[in-house]
Amino acid sequence: MALIGKVQRGQPLTADMINNIIDNIRECQLQSIVGGVFKRGVGGTTITLKAGQQQQGGAQPPCPFTAIVTAVTTGFEVSFTLGTVNGLLPSNMFTKITGVTTAARNYFYIKATSDGKAITSAVLEKDTAIRTPPTPLKDVAPAEVNILIATMATSGLVESTISCDNLNARIVPSVQEDNASYVTGERNLSQYYNWIF
Repeated sequence: MALIGKVQRGQPLTADMINNIIDNIRECQLQSIVGGVFKRGVGGTTITLKAGQQQQGGAQPPCPFTAIVTAVTTGFEVSFTLGTVNGLLPSNMFTKITGVTTAARNYFYIKATSDGKAITSAVLEKDTAIRTPPTPLKDVAPAEVNILIATMATSGLVESTISCDNLNARIVPSVQEDNASYVTGERNLSQYYNWIF
């Protein structure tokens, strides 16, 4: 389809000219996407790529939170491929974790914080010790949870500890405890909650 030229001042707009403009705009619209989900809504167009989908040419895209290790003079720098926790990108997703050495085993975590009902933020962190799992809390989930996503041995070998997908956290009941006193018609158990991924 030929693009129309600019309209001159005083030149009448014809139906053919307007239809040509409409046709040119329609040709620019994205109609579908291979390896993902394409949605049009009131707020605009959303394109969601699925992890692990085969790309053209047979190349497999990297899984979310795959460690990328770079040797530097002071040891290693570690970054991770793009990934989300409940749709949230860790705040330091595009920052390399520095100060990584092979003097001790390294553990890479996503520290997720919550308001007790939903994950509100996430950050990538490194530790040289295994972190303690959160203790279930009465009526709400813990405010913080550490998700182990990878380890680096003293040999420099990095292993992923999660599946090839973005992380989805949800609250589950983990413990029930009898209340100190029994009241007819009321809930006589205290429910404690924790996060699962």
